[in-house]
Amino acid sequence: MIVVFRRPPQVLRFPASLLIIHRKTDLGPNVSHSAWGECHAKSVRGTHGWSATASSLPKGRHKSPAVRLPCRINTCLASLSSHAASDGDSESESHDHDLTITEKIRESQQSIRVVEVCEGGGSVTIQYHCNDNGTDQENMRISTYHASWLWSNDPQRVMLPSGQRTSTPGEWIRTSSGNPPSIFDANILYCGLEQNVENDKNHVVHVPGPTLDDSCHPLAIYGRHKSWVKATFSANKSFESDAKLTQIVRPYLRITWNQQSHSNASKISETKESYFDVEWLRRMSYDDLSRMQRKRRTEVQPIHAIRKSGPPLWQATKSSKKESPTVVPEDPERNEDGLIHIRYSSILDSDGKILQSGLFRLLHTVFRDGAAIVSSTPVIDNHSDHHKTTTLSSDKIESLNEEQLPVAQLAKAMSGGALSHGALYGNIFHVRVGERDSNNVAYTSASLCPHQDLAYYESPPGMQLLHCVAMDEGVIGGESTLIDALAAAYRLRELRPESFECLVRCPATFVKQRAGASMTYRRPHIVLAEDGISNTRELMEREIVAVHWSPPFEGPVVLPPGDVDRYYEAYSDFERILDLAVTSEDCDERDELSQYANEFTWERKLSPGEVLVFNNRRMLHGRRGFSFEEGLGQRHLVGCYTNIDDTVNCYRVNLRDMVLKGMKDGDVSPAVMNVGNGTCIIP
Repeated sequence: MIVVFRRPPQVLRFPASLLIIHRKTDLGPNVSHSAWGECHAKSVRGTHGWSATASSLPKGRHKSPAVRLPCRINTCLASLSSHAASDGDSESESHDHDLTITEKIRESQQSIRVVEVCEGGGSVTIQYHCNDNGTDQENMRISTYHASWLWSNDPQRVMLPSGQRTSTPGEWIRTSSGNPPSIFDANILYCGLEQNVENDKNHVVHVPGPTLDDSCHPLAIYGRHKSWVKATFSANKSFESDAKLTQIVRPYLRITWNQQSHSNASKISETKESYFDVEWLRRMSYDDLSRMQRKRRTEVQPIHAIRKSGPPLWQATKSSKKESPTVVPEDPERNEDGLIHIRYSSILDSDGKILQSGLFRLLHTVFRDGAAIVSSTPVIDNHSDHHKTTTLSSDKIESLNEEQLPVAQLAKAMSGGALSHGALYGNIFHVRVGERDSNNVAYTSASLCPHQDLAYYESPPGMQLLHCVAMDEGVIGGESTLIDALAAAYRLRELRPESFECLVRCPATFVKQRAGASMTYRRPHIVLAEDGISNTRELMEREIVAVHWSPPFEGPVVLPPGDVDRYYEAYSDFERILDLAVTSEDCDERDELSQYANEFTWERKLSPGEVLVFNNRRMLHGRRGFSFEEGLGQRHLVGCYTNIDDTVNCYRVNLRDMVLKGMKDGDVSPAVMNVGNGTCIIP
């Protein structure tokens, strides 16, 4: 049974036994549910044009307190009655079935309260009850959805199976000769989703299937559920207790449009009603509080950064909510160096086949921590000797093609099949003294300050993989370093907000100019999420989505004269956070910038067979200068890149698959943190 209140012109009073309302709301006093399931209903019509379903309490029941409903609120509440049966066992089974559905509806009431249409039909407001910690009042959420937003995201305007939109956002304006569709009515329907519907006494509609947490689409285009499912609600009878009803009862927002047709609208089909899954609406809400909470879930902070020693602080303090143990496999044990180590053979088998569970562990670790080490990696991949570490000369290794190099196969597995950014140094590059006539400082024994590779590209590489194939005992120094640039920028905002603001506002110049190369790109060192906010105070609250830092490849800045000195002062502050070598030159224990660099710089000499995998968009990498005992020795790394978009796509698809395999009703996929590619993760 369904009860719909249609735009009441005055305050109405109904028995509380008729309603399913969560306790301690602003709608009225505590409501008892004890008699709710046993109410027998009949339809009545009021004198003011509104319709409802009234209840008559069974004899012997105490009268429930009245609930006061404010004007202009349209609410749709489902009510289920017990099924009469001659046999006692059948009656008991039916009652149990009703209770199951009743509990699901009550659970739905935990997340949604009321629907209110503003004057003119320009928006609809929904009041949610969230399950966050805190008092009932603190857990109340109010989200407003504009008519333009709802019309543009109507599930009926999504093409299957591709998920492409069949109309443009601008069509909302053009639909009705300059009079855009407005919301005429809005209701919350608690629907039973059915596998089969044959009973024509029920009111059947097609509603979007439940979507996964990573879906931006308003209807299911992948997952366990069909894109469109049949939903049953009735004003004449309750849900049937038979095998046809799946135990899914979900709230949906039904929008009835006030849309004026015109002769030139032949290409646009008029939409009389639209249905939205309330859970999808909650996930995509764009009010201030929702955007702030989304920022907290996805923004990289110092608590997530790898450190000089020990695990990241989130793991050390057990304070992170980024993980969902029902979905994400348990981590391999962290090595003493603080990074997760994953064996190569757990990612690619002896025939070169990808092992999905191992690949997911690698992707998940790198996108969560910023870096990982793949251990026991062979020098050559010839399948038959796949797990044997073969000693080869540098010349022999250089002659191998991509298919024979394990680091290339590993990178291709992470990106969906391709390497990237090979124009300047090749798809595979060798980091060793004297390489390519030392046309890059990396091909010398000099130290390398923390930096990102190819910062002068419009889209720099995503993942970088460095396979250590030789590290002789005679090598003195040569340790690899990492520091989390996104987390460091977050810390700079806390310690030096004026320097942070300057590096957000003033673009740097990144340059690659030598024989065979002439590339420049201007962009700020710190990039914030575009949020339609311009003033300085709110600028400081926006999400950090990218850092661009590469001192060896920076050219002259082009700034207004008044900003030049301030830029270099701000640059110096950020450099002290990022570069331990700079900090060591003038170390001051009272300097918080220096303390950060000392605590969060990871440093270790790689061993043969190890592949250092890190996110080049998030992490800065460097190297200590080195020399050889008696002038002899070898330090040789083999490297390659992947595209950030391809690699993120591979990770999120694998993550979705993990969710589908382990998902139960109510499970959610773990939040994906920002990857440093200039945008925040949605949803």
